[in-house]
Amino acid sequence: MPHVAVETCVENVEGVRLSARAGADRAELCDNLGAHGTTPSTGAVEAAIFAAAEEVAEHRAVAGPRWFEAPGAAPFGLRVMIRPRGGSFVFDNDEGRAMVADVRRIAALAREMSEFTRPQPTAGARGSLPPAVEIGFVVGVLTEEHVVDRGLLRLLIDQADGAPMTFNKAIDETRDLVEAYGDLGGLGVEYVLTSGGAPTALEGADVLRGLVSTGGPRVIASGTVRPENAEEVVRRSGVREIHLRCSRKDSVPGESQRTDEAMVREVVGLARSLPLHAEEG
Repeated sequence: MPHVAVETCVENVEGVRLSARAGADRAELCDNLGAHGTTPSTGAVEAAIFAAAEEVAEHRAVAGPRWFEAPGAAPFGLRVMIRPRGGSFVFDNDEGRAMVADVRRIAALAREMSEFTRPQPTAGARGSLPPAVEIGFVVGVLTEEHVVDRGLLRLLIDQADGAPMTFNKAIDETRDLVEAYGDLGGLGVEYVLTSGGAPTALEGADVLRGLVSTGGPRVIASGTVRPENAEEVVRRSGVREIHLRCSRKDSVPGESQRTDEAMVREVVGLARSLPLHAEEG
């Protein structure tokens, strides 16, 4: 992307809609953020595809008939969390089967909704136009030894129908984060959510910069990223992607977290203004 990408973390379809409306590049749809996110229902994913597609259609209508030449022509990224429960990222065989089934069924849903999730053919020389929504998956699977569970991850990627795969902050719990990052690139993971193994992305900025410099999966800074520190996170780490919750101040703990559209707009505006390079030194 020609700018620092903004990915929101949301707990409902409303959050997806507001994120797309406010100009975010992607939204990660979860259930139960109180447990740091679990798999949403297939119905919620379907409704989220419709919601995002409607907002994309509005953006494209404003851009005019040649919207596909505008900087915002890229699809809105809908990332679906695949995690059967909170707690440990070590899953038994039954939980692994559930995760594989969820990926397979959501990938099938995306095919059924190809009007929104697949490139649209045209009669002109261009060939096809970008889809409205790009479906992807977010997973984190480890072994008892705190290394990437390669076998389960391969199964999940195999069922994803080519959709981009993000490895979540489970990487921050591995015994060797740099080694795990290298493994993920070899397995076909395209994005990695991480705070560099530190409590916050700002504290882990040096590690993040090291990962970015390797040219492996795209590093998404995640971990207490906020509008007030996002610029410093990007400047110090060199990341080109940030991930954050933009919950309303009146959100009640234990209830579904509602998204603050104004906060999303604020961080999107900030991200668009940032240079795409790391701080020297």
